Amino acid sequence: MKTKSPGTLRSILLMIIILSLIMTAAFSSSCFLVPVIWQAAGDLAGNSDSTDISGTFGTDAPTQASGEDAAVQALKDIDFKMFADGITSDTLTMHFSVKDPAALGLKEPAVSLGDVSKEKADETIARFKKHQDDLAKIDYDKLPEQYHVLFDVIEYDLQEGLDYQKYYYYSSPFNSITGLQTELPLVLSEYTFGSKADIDEYLLLLSDLDRYYTDLMVFETARADKGLGASDANLQKVIDSCNSFLADKENHFLISSFAERLDTVEGFTDTEKADYNAQNQSILDADVFPAYQILIDGFTGLMGTGVNGGGLCNLPDGKAYYSLLLKSDISSDASVNTVIKQIEQAISDEMDIISSAPADSAFDDAYANYNFSKGTIQQNLDYCDAAIAVDFPAIMSHNVMLKEVPDALEAFFSPAAYLSCPIDDPTDNVIVTNNAALAGYQNVLETVAHEGYPGHMYEAIYHAQNIESYYQRTASFIGYSEGWAEYAAGYILSHSEYDQTLVSYIAAENQIINILLPSRIDIGVNYENWSAGDVNDYVSGFGLNQDFADYCYNVAVEIPCYYMPYCVGHLNTVDIIANAKDKLGDKVSLSEINKAYLDIGPAPFQIVGKYMDIYIQKG
Repeated sequence: MKTKSPGTLRSILLMIIILSLIMTAAFSSSCFLVPVIWQAAGDLAGNSDSTDISGTFGTDAPTQASGEDAAVQALKDIDFKMFADGITSDTLTMHFSVKDPAALGLKEPAVSLGDVSKEKADETIARFKKHQDDLAKIDYDKLPEQYHVLFDVIEYDLQEGLDYQKYYYYSSPFNSITGLQTELPLVLSEYTFGSKADIDEYLLLLSDLDRYYTDLMVFETARADKGLGASDANLQKVIDSCNSFLADKENHFLISSFAERLDTVEGFTDTEKADYNAQNQSILDADVFPAYQILIDGFTGLMGTGVNGGGLCNLPDGKAYYSLLLKSDISSDASVNTVIKQIEQAISDEMDIISSAPADSAFDDAYANYNFSKGTIQQNLDYCDAAIAVDFPAIMSHNVMLKEVPDALEAFFSPAAYLSCPIDDPTDNVIVTNNAALAGYQNVLETVAHEGYPGHMYEAIYHAQNIESYYQRTASFIGYSEGWAEYAAGYILSHSEYDQTLVSYIAAENQIINILLPSRIDIGVNYENWSAGDVNDYVSGFGLNQDFADYCYNVAVEIPCYYMPYCVGHLNTVDIIANAKDKLGDKVSLSEINKAYLDIGPAPFQIVGKYMDIYIQKG
């Protein structure tokens, strides 16, 4: 089920599945990995005694009137409780989200990949309602202005979470592009070892995988029994990815990555290391590899149960569910019809850019041979870092480690991904690249900007450093995050030394083919009941072929709203920042505008727009 979950951990894949019920983070040329696990109960499904918030807040707050003080403290209590409930829902989320849980008063959960039962989901809904009731008791007018954003964000997100409760079985964490079966092993391979306790905890997590996948197959079977399961074609894609994971057990990346991480921990003898490596191998053989066979057998057994080969609108209440899903994934309360108009206008605008390109052989030759890259991934990253010095606020000193996706995952992983940093110490950061996907790619610079500077990594570090709210630092607003990363990539190219006519043309072409048309088709298939033939008719008007139509149709059916965070998130981000630039003119620098935007923090766009308007009025 997809439930928008308040307090998600920023979206282990924005976290692997954004602490809501399934991460549908869209990967076009990248992804934002935010280490969290799929929880059928959402990210508030933590331990009821997971926190001790007494004295946590307000110790350095200025003196306030008694009414203000009570309102602020009540809001901070809700903020921290929602944050704590989310990251204590499972061990993986806790490990990647917070470096020092004890310093925040957090009690670590029993080692587990989480509880995906319907009972836990019902508990979560009850917790949402309790938080909503507590929030309603706060006098908004008594809150100082700087707390209005947090109140608005929590109020909005809680209601959205509650709106999902009747759609528990409507979505799955498994698919061929952003599926848990692919993302979870990569996240596990990045599980850092700082001590013996971390190693022991990791091995316990590995041994829980067969239990976790068994529970998820119970969920998948129930979905299928209700007529909500995937088609045979899409089930086969998941099975294929599981078989790929099992293809070379003797040389598996979960063997080599464990040994590499073990070597970074000081104090172990060769004998002790050998013992740990043997334990890891034993658990892989007894629990991990069999867990993937559980998925293969389970999904094979569900063949023939997928009764809906089309979009969500064919399901009971399918259009209402799609509207809610769209709302979550674009981080906006805009109606479906409003989004259609927004996308179609953007298509028209980009077509105007394409049609105005020079019609000469010199431009054609430049287009055929362009290569937007500064060399290696590190060289591209260094270029982006230097390029944002003037127009973006500075961030703290930090480290960046570049890694490559394991060979076994190359065929099922995006070209690059940023692995989100702990919110209490954003010093160490990881960007993962997929060499197979990037081989021959002509726009590596854009991908690195999206993931690095001033994209996902920059934004994550800035917010960890500057946003006071625990909830906002960990909540997942995919449209906001991907919108910023797309804006970031566009900034780097538009301020590069490359020919800007060529840059604009390629950007317009990429937007239309890679994001805008697939997004319009997504609405067509899932809300307007377009058939595969309808999609082919639509794309043929743009001179595109049957293969492109089939790809867009299949993605829309398998992963509804897959492209939406990139598409509408980008359009909204650019509109809000451009509006500020237009109205403030030369009075305010672009760096100050970007800072004002980021200082609002992750939020739905109507809230971001509201507070950017206030900023403009004050400017």
